[in-house]
Amino acid sequence: MDVPFNPIEFVNRIGEKLVMEFDDASVAGTPGLIGAARENPARKQLEKLMSTSVSVGSGILVDSFGGRSTQQDIVIYERDFCPVYSINDTAEATFFPIEGVIAAGEVKSTVDKDTLFDALNKLKSTKVLKRFSQKISRAGFPPGADYRFYGTRIPAMGSPRDEFTQENNFRDQIFTFIICRSFKNSSDAVLGNLIEFAQKEGSQYLPNIIVSLHDGFVQNCGEPADVLMPSPMTANSIAFCPEKRRAFTMLVKELTRHASEGRTVPVQAFDRYISTSSEPLPPSLIRSYV
Repeated sequence: MDVPFNPIEFVNRIGEKLVMEFDDASVAGTPGLIGAARENPARKQLEKLMSTSVSVGSGILVDSFGGRSTQQDIVIYERDFCPVYSINDTAEATFFPIEGVIAAGEVKSTVDKDTLFDALNKLKSTKVLKRFSQKISRAGFPPGADYRFYGTRIPAMGSPRDEFTQENNFRDQIFTFIICRSFKNSSDAVLGNLIEFAQKEGSQYLPNIIVSLHDGFVQNCGEPADVLMPSPMTANSIAFCPEKRRAFTMLVKELTRHASEGRTVPVQAFDRYISTSSEPLPPSLIRSYV
């Protein structure tokens, strides 16, 4: 007799494996061994749950202005466009240009206040990075910054009303998240810790979602309607949902939505990482082949 396939249980098992494998990696010893251990099957399964236009890795995010993040446990990036600069294929020496990064996440075992603030600060280091964007003037149109959707090469013309604005539009920011097995403190204490962080660092740097596999999930919220919001930039509060069976599936759903609806800058921005000037290079020697 065939056993019915349950997609929710399948996805939740990937979440459990992801936390377990990162937890095992933390006791691997040297940084090199940890990086190798984190090349785990569960991370690859997470990749398969999403669009074929994305890949999942680990490493450090950088911008073309010299900024860099701390090392991120999970980096979801554009498979076809984002260059990956990796030394010896180790996570601590793998760099992703911020223009091609869709999301970044931290994976923890049990989260207490110290662990939570450590993860929050690591994710903040990604959101402060700047994608290269510039306003373009065209005849008959006011200047605006062009944008493109993740996974596409063709940019859209940015009008002042709909131009790329990383500081003001949540679709133009990377998506950040935390996954853990459980909260050590009560859900009310977790929300209190998040409010403390938001008041100190800025609510715009809060993660889009925090998932506890054994407790539920925390997401941004809009009051007074009490509607869950996709980003802290569109919310005025945070909420805990004790739906532990739906927690990891909610993360996958939100990641998938951001990968399809999120925006970044034209692919020409990647050129800034391998060229310091837009001026053509003069040749020093020329010989004819005719």
